[in-house]
Amino acid sequence: MRFFRSWSELEVGDTVTFYRTFTDGDVASFLGVTGDFNPIHLDPRAAVHCGFQGRVVPGLLTGSMLTHAGGTLLPEPYPAKKMTFQFLAPVYIGETICARVTVTEKDPQKNKLTLKMTCTNQKGQVVLEAEVSGKIFPYYEQDGGGS
Repeated sequence: MRFFRSWSELEVGDTVTFYRTFTDGDVASFLGVTGDFNPIHLDPRAAVHCGFQGRVVPGLLTGSMLTHAGGTLLPEPYPAKKMTFQFLAPVYIGETICARVTVTEKDPQKNKLTLKMTCTNQKGQVVLEAEVSGKIFPYYEQDGGGS
């Protein structure tokens, strides 16, 4: 699913919202790929001992929602040059996270695009803020493809 048909349609202030429920399988896959075997992700007792309510979804797994936005917002390639994350509250397995992504900068001369993402949990608590900037390669506009 593409939110916009082309880079030329985007304007500063445009916003898209999407949701993801993080499952035990998501966490297990992420841990296997990254090797992040922090006990707070694996052992409920360790997580509680550290002050959490249960096993915690890895922060970068939640942050990966930003790559979803960058990969589905437009049909054109959008390789990231810089990403920043602020992890503000834990995300627990089974929680549904709402990601709101806003275009904060568009520079057509440099084909630069910057997106800001704010993620909230079901209680409306902000759990993560992130930003990505990169360059758009609008080759679909040139060759008529990308539909």
